[in-house]
Amino acid sequence: MKNLLLASTALALSAGVAAADITFSGEARFGGLYDSTDTTDDFNVHTRFRLNIDATTETDSGLEFFARIRIQSETDDKSGTHSNGISAPRVGMRYNGVEVAVGNILGAIEEMPGLYDGEVGLTALGDMSVVAMTSVNDFDWDDFSSTGGGSNGAEVIYSNGAFRGHLSHSETSGRTALNVAYTTDTWFVAAGYQDGGLTSEDKTLVTGGFTFADNYKIGIGYGDNDGVDKWRLSGDARVGSGTVVTAFVAEEDIASSKTMWGLGFVHDLGGAELVGGVVGDEDGENQADLGVRFSF
Repeated sequence: MKNLLLASTALALSAGVAAADITFSGEARFGGLYDSTDTTDDFNVHTRFRLNIDATTETDSGLEFFARIRIQSETDDKSGTHSNGISAPRVGMRYNGVEVAVGNILGAIEEMPGLYDGEVGLTALGDMSVVAMTSVNDFDWDDFSSTGGGSNGAEVIYSNGAFRGHLSHSETSGRTALNVAYTTDTWFVAAGYQDGGLTSEDKTLVTGGFTFADNYKIGIGYGDNDGVDKWRLSGDARVGSGTVVTAFVAEEDIASSKTMWGLGFVHDLGGAELVGGVVGDEDGENQADLGVRFSF
């Protein structure tokens, strides 16, 4: 009987291992940064290593369970200090177009299509093209934390053909957010809303984009960030077979704010990319970077 129990246990464990799938993926980048607002040291070296660990398993009925953690190490953009950590997990299940997850959630605003259109540079250079962010609010929405606990919330994502909806909530931050999007091969439109934990975090967002002649893309975005409006126009152009040039202009209705702009490129090196960009911020200061990134 003892041998039978041991054999049965071994068979059950081996069956569980066979059904499970653990994958590793990630990216790394390195380069140089320039910031005219830094009066002590205009030039800095930047490095980042990011490793995602994903585990999935599927029941006989087709219900998929999944979990992700992330390990990240990075040199700070300005001070040169080293930061690293392991993220809290995002855990959930998927079935028939519905995904439910808890923990270190992605966040409905963060995952809104077109939110980061116009982004330039190796390090995104402050993400000034993002209409959910202005000079008086900085990343005040839930997103997956690469080195910490994140927002520790719950979210539901539904996909059906070209339609996708995403609802998230976190008791930690007090934010509830929703985005809905319709995406085709050549165009998309999306809308997002957040009821913030603080009144200043309330926002309504609209984005859209259109791709034509296979090599060109135009994107637009608008955000009402608790009464502070921001507009953005962006464009991508493929130059030759291996280079994409991106540009954006953005305006916010704050009297002291100047027009924000950015210009950048990505050049395919065959297994890696050479990436660079330059931006002008709302104060008229400039930032620039140049470097290499690769995925694995």
